[in-house]
Amino acid sequence: MADTAQAQELVYLVTGGCGFLGEHVVRMLLQREPRLHELRVFDLHLGPWLEELQTGPVQVTAIQGDVTQAHEVAAAVAGAHVVIHTAGLVDVFGRASSETIHEVNVQGTQNVIDACVQTGTQFLVYTSSMEVVGPNIKGHPFYRGDEDTPYEAVHKHPYPRSKALAEQLVLEANGRKATWPGCTCWWPGSCSSEGHS
Repeated sequence: MADTAQAQELVYLVTGGCGFLGEHVVRMLLQREPRLHELRVFDLHLGPWLEELQTGPVQVTAIQGDVTQAHEVAAAVAGAHVVIHTAGLVDVFGRASSETIHEVNVQGTQNVIDACVQTGTQFLVYTSSMEVVGPNIKGHPFYRGDEDTPYEAVHKHPYPRSKALAEQLVLEANGRKATWPGCTCWWPGSCSSEGHS
């Protein structure tokens, strides 16, 4: 992170912080981020386990909200140094409509990106899905690649299609600046100096 962020206590926001991945990220941050001052947990459904975390040395703020509501996202992001976007709708049983999946996974991600730019949040970590990279048009699996490996995946179902679209939004927003402090969006493995300036 930038030198200014290293010298201060940090505010993190985890969207989808009560989901399977989000809860693990929340607990990991509390254990491993020594500069953590406030940890905001943003989710549509807040878990009762959050109460036990609110008695520790780090301020844990539970925020009930919906990533499809831009104003709720912007309010949660305001003042955060780092946003970790784990919120998403995974629909393995086909119970959600493709429109709802798109609204949560794609529009929700756009709302997070926009909020980061508008509020001057410098770092966004987006959690994508392995569903984005496979299988390709020949049915071959993705093997030992990274975000720069060309791969023509076929997305027949709404979930992987939505995650691929959302990932593209994040990649396009990487390094995007606003007229006030900019937003640098990054993801695991994108350790270029341009993405961390």
